[in-house]
Amino acid sequence: MTLGAAGDAQTAPSRFVAVFEHPQVRGEVERLACVEWGWGTPREMHLRALKWHRERCTFELTMKTTNGRYGAIAKVFDDDRSHVLPAMEAICHAGFGAAAAFSIPRPLAYIPAWRVLLEEKVSGPSAKEKIVHGRASERRMAAERCGQWLARFHATAPRLGKAAATEREFTRFATWRNQIASFGEPVADKGELLFRRLQAAAPPLSTEAARAGHGSYIPEHVILSESRTVTIDLDECDVADPSRDVAWFVVSVQRLALTQLGSLKARDDVVQRFLDAYKHSSAPGAARHLPFYRMLECLHRARRDLVKRIPPVPVWAEIMLDEGLRVA
Repeated sequence: MTLGAAGDAQTAPSRFVAVFEHPQVRGEVERLACVEWGWGTPREMHLRALKWHRERCTFELTMKTTNGRYGAIAKVFDDDRSHVLPAMEAICHAGFGAAAAFSIPRPLAYIPAWRVLLEEKVSGPSAKEKIVHGRASERRMAAERCGQWLARFHATAPRLGKAAATEREFTRFATWRNQIASFGEPVADKGELLFRRLQAAAPPLSTEAARAGHGSYIPEHVILSESRTVTIDLDECDVADPSRDVAWFVVSVQRLALTQLGSLKARDDVVQRFLDAYKHSSAPGAARHLPFYRMLECLHRARRDLVKRIPPVPVWAEIMLDEGLRVA
């Protein structure tokens, strides 16, 4: 079996690519493909980097075998993620398996010595593609399916992982405020005002109201195949107020509208259709803390526009702060 670099794999951080160059990893993937997955005897394996962050990298793994050509998603982490595979298996068993209309990728394997997670590669466009480039009918369809998936997940998925305690993290939020303030006016005053409103609106800690949390529910993480709505990236799943995942999706749609279409409001139709679908499919009051989490995500995105972007984009940061204050 040979390992080839397709597309932009060679531009990914070398420490992640090097994992798949190791004979032990190649040998284990070969064994899994032949013995566990029934793909046949591998002949070639090609790797294409899809996305990477500081602590992880996601690859598309394409394998040519004696039985044909197959694909999987391989994620390499800097830290141990052995809990992710059993969490995904539990979610599948709770009604989100490959045969379900609302599902997650089928978990395939975890190689602990190399911190490699392997899962099903789901074909189809992402909700992001439909929301940004689709016709009005396609945008409505994408928004509805995303809202329905999330409502189903919050209602029936097992509560796994750590409990998110947003109200205990105001020290971190204060750091975001201070970083925004370092860029001067007008964002300094607006960041301070939004932070104070967050303090006043913080919901009380309630484990009773907490549900399974995705952790990064955004349009990019929802795949719309013909028969399935599949949400990927369960790496950060936890237990949280369901309003948080709803807010992440809403603000992510607004960000796509701002950065891709030039106006934060350009996809308000998608936001409303998503919220209507979620409300219709969820328990009454499931997203009752949505204003707080939308404010929080606006502060978060404003901070990223100033601190994480090179060069900073103060105009986007101010728009996000204004939106947070409007929601409040």
